[in-house]
Parts: sequence; structure tokens; C-alpha cells
Amino acid sequence: MGRMAGDQRAARPRLVYVVPHLSETESEHFAHIPALLAALGERVDVAAAVERGTPPARLPGVRLLLRVPGRGRLGRVLGTALTIHRCARAGYRTYFLRYSTLFVIALILTRPLYRHRILLWRSGLPDVREPEQRKTLGDRARDAVNRATARLVHCLVTGPETMVPRMAGLWGVPRHRMRLLYNDVDARRFTPLDEAERARVRARLGWDEEEFVMLFVHRLSYRKGVRLLTPLLGAVRSAVEDGVDGADGASRTRVRLAVAGDGPERARLAREAADPALGGRMRLLGAVPNRDLPELYAAADCVVMPSYEEGFPRVLLEAMASATPVVTTNAGGSADVVGAGYPYVAPVGDLDTLVAHVRAVAATPPAERRALGLRLRERAEREFSPERVAAMLHALL
Repeated sequence: MGRMAGDQRAARPRLVYVVPHLSETESEHFAHIPALLAALGERVDVAAAVERGTPPARLPGVRLLLRVPGRGRLGRVLGTALTIHRCARAGYRTYFLRYSTLFVIALILTRPLYRHRILLWRSGLPDVREPEQRKTLGDRARDAVNRATARLVHCLVTGPETMVPRMAGLWGVPRHRMRLLYNDVDARRFTPLDEAERARVRARLGWDEEEFVMLFVHRLSYRKGVRLLTPLLGAVRSAVEDGVDGADGASRTRVRLAVAGDGPERARLAREAADPALGGRMRLLGAVPNRDLPELYAAADCVVMPSYEEGFPRVLLEAMASATPVVTTNAGGSADVVGAGYPYVAPVGDLDTLVAHVRAVAATPPAERRALGLRLRERAEREFSPERVAAMLHALL
């Protein structure tokens, strides 16, 4: 019996999952990776190579946990090569990477020596940029490196469905070398709050129960639609607070926008938030650790994502798992994520439609908003659980 179990374990595929950054205070979406690794460990012998951050001493589901050593450019190059060597000696020959340019280049260069297999995730459109920004020589060099690495790996992995042909065309990769993989969300961590707990969280955040609170969670960049936030707030305030959406024409409620994130547009947004015309209704929360986001999502009335560019946005997954209605654009694969027939998806850059959608959510009775949120949560649990995504990744091996 013991020998049979050992034979079964020996037959399991082995995978090195390269983690770009991991720490307890992680504010990026890499905080989702541990839940996926735990689910993946039920099917695969997993090694995790953490490039930066302060990972824990162990991760559930991970048999071999490596911290890539080295400081500075040369130190990181040597540390990456050493990590690849250690993985090879431990019998690991297949790698899955997200956005780890140095690591994937090192894998390509050492492939003749170690014969490893490389699965590279990419999603999103890098050419979306500010109207005033021109493509620099550095941008062109990065594009050339990204195009070369996409063509030299074993397969390019992306999702959701809409992004498969777009990524194939963008990076010049034949369709037979493209693979579909979903992003995941842990619905045990991102979950709705009961009425009493929700009231407590809103009180701590300074949100009145009668307020309609919009929440933006993302990088503060042009690509994520940050420049649309102030006109969006102004238009929704004007419509809702002036009674346009009220059945009796009277003023209904106050509108507030909370912004979680950091990035190059923060200074611009801070100036706009300080404008007396907004009446102090926009609050910038800064970068919020991912571990603290579940309460924020669950306490809000609506999550807005006015992005010009997306791939497979985890912001939508987090909001959906929290049972909070979302208003989004159809950037990238966003419409795939919320599902066919979801009513609050606007064309990219269409401020009027975004405003109309937020007004519609604000005018929806609370019980109906809760029902809409719960339908989104059911979709997140069914389609995007770590267990389902682990099964998809296992199938790729």
C-alpha cells in the first residue's frame, strides 16, 4: 500500500510556480497566489520560486519553497540562475511565470542545459497609454523583448476567452501554442458581511448608512481610467443628490467615492479630490494591503472600474466574490468575467454610459442590489475558484 502511494506521487507532474512578489502586506494581486498553490498542491508537486518580498517559511501545497537570492542587477541575474539550477537538481523541469521578465529570459538561455518547459502568462494591452505620452526607445525595447520571449517559450497562457486571439495577434504567437487559463479568487476570504458587521465597518470608515458609496480599487494610472473618476463622481452626485433619480423628485442620498491604490496619477487625483466643488466626497485611501480589501469591498455599495485597458481583472473577481455590484467597461476580458447579459458594462471611454450604469445601481432598492451581488458571487465561486483554476493549470501540464 505504501509503495503504491509512493508510485502515485512519483507519477504526479512537477511544476515551478514563479512568484514575482509575496509578503504579508502585499497590495498587489500576487496575494492570491498562495490559495491557488494550496489547491494546485492537491494535484501537482509544486515548487515556488519567490523573486521579491518576505514570503513565509512555508506555503500550504508547496513542497519546495525558494527565495531567489541576490541584490542589484548582477546579483539578481546570478540568483535567478542559481534558483533554476536548484530546481533542476530537485527534478523540476516545468515552469509557470507571470510577468517575470528576468526569470523567463534566464530560462530561455539555460534551456539547452536543463531542457525545461516554459509556460508564460500574459494578458492586457501594453500599447494603451496617456494621450500626451509618446512611445520611448525603452518602450520599444521592452516590446521587442516581450515579443521575443512570447515566441520562444513552450506556450503562451492567457485568459479569459476574449484575450486568447488578442494575445496571439499582439505577440505573433501561433494559436496552437496558446493556452487558456483563468484567474482565481478565494471566496472564503472575499465574502459578504452580515448586516451588523457591514454597519460596523462602514462606521469605522466614516461612511453613513444612508450614503451610496462607490469604490475604486486599482493602480492609479491612465490605463485604469483614473481620469474618469472625478467627472464620474460629479455627474452621479448631480443626478442622485439633486433628486433626478428619486421617485418623488426629492433628494435621495449622499454619494461618496473611495479610492484604494497608488500610482502615477495619484498627485493629479489628490488635487481633484481637494477641489471644494467635490465637497470632500472623494477620499484617497492609498495602497491598501490585499488582506484588508475584503471588508472594503463588502462595505461598498458599488465597485467602479472605468478602465481603458485590462486583461483578466482580479478587481472584478474580488468585488464579485464580495457580492458587491460592479460597473465596468468592456476593456480586455472584463465582459467575459462578469458574464454574458450582465447589465452594467460600458464601452471603453464612454463616460455617459458609466454614469447611467452607476445611477441605475444607486436607484436599485437595497434588497435587489444584494440579490445582484449574490448572483455575481455565485458566478465567482462556480467559475473562478482556486480549485477550478488549479484543475485548468494541471491540465496544461
